[in-house]
Amino acid sequence: MNLHIKLENVSVKYKNFYALKDINISVKKGEKIGILGQSGSGKTTLCKIASNIEKPYEGKVELNVEQRGKLQFVFQDPTQSLNPRMKIFDIVTEPLVTNGIKNGEVLNQKFANSIKKVGLSPEVKNKYPHQISGGQKQRVAISRAIINEPEILICDEPISNLDISVSAQILNLLKDLYDELKFTMLFVSHDISSIYYLCDKTIILYRGAIMEWGETQDIINNPAHPYTTLLISSILSTENRDLKKVKIINRETNSRCLFADICYKYKKECDNYDAQPLKLNDRHYARCLYAKND
Repeated sequence: MNLHIKLENVSVKYKNFYALKDINISVKKGEKIGILGQSGSGKTTLCKIASNIEKPYEGKVELNVEQRGKLQFVFQDPTQSLNPRMKIFDIVTEPLVTNGIKNGEVLNQKFANSIKKVGLSPEVKNKYPHQISGGQKQRVAISRAIINEPEILICDEPISNLDISVSAQILNLLKDLYDELKFTMLFVSHDISSIYYLCDKTIILYRGAIMEWGETQDIINNPAHPYTTLLISSILSTENRDLKKVKIINRETNSRCLFADICYKYKKECDNYDAQPLKLNDRHYARCLYAKND
């Protein structure tokens, strides 16, 4: 089967708040998908739903992996995700032990191979997480995630707690591991440059809804949705520098577009917009009445 993950009309509701609303995505084997948005946009929730960690309030989720343990996570904060009472060897080999591998020679060999892949010395074997640096901890987390050769790797803001130089190293590591292991990857970030470097396709999330999606180069170089344009302009130096000074106006609208209430391009015609996506080309879609791709 060529499809790894499929979400159909998925919504996630917590009390009276929708963390995700009407999400439809299909992820094919071997794709590298970036998920981009501000804090609170639903990025982490989307990953939890896609991996079946959480169940949707509405909609259907299909997750196609050959066997248990073939979907792995790399989390934002390795300090939180690594058990401080376990040695690095036990942390990294835990997925294998969980899947029934008990042979010490096999565990040692797989540990050595996995640690080497992420650029760590075998000397970390008997250390505890507090005895290594933040960058090394994230490499341990990645080593743990790849030791069982995953089909799907979900990276939830894996570089946000690291300094710039270490972040670049981790991005290069993930790219090299993808080239070698050919897993499907979901990469969550609020950093546009890392997604541009690493991901073939990108999903733009705002308040739990997909605003724009398609090929990463199309979206970054020619953003079609006003939210995407603002998001990029606020971080990158672009020709639209004046957008950094755009005054956000809160208004009440009847539009089904979640961004309409503060959109700097809002017009009365937006009140009649049904929030259906506009196809810009075969690789690029946006949910906006005035979406355009120059």
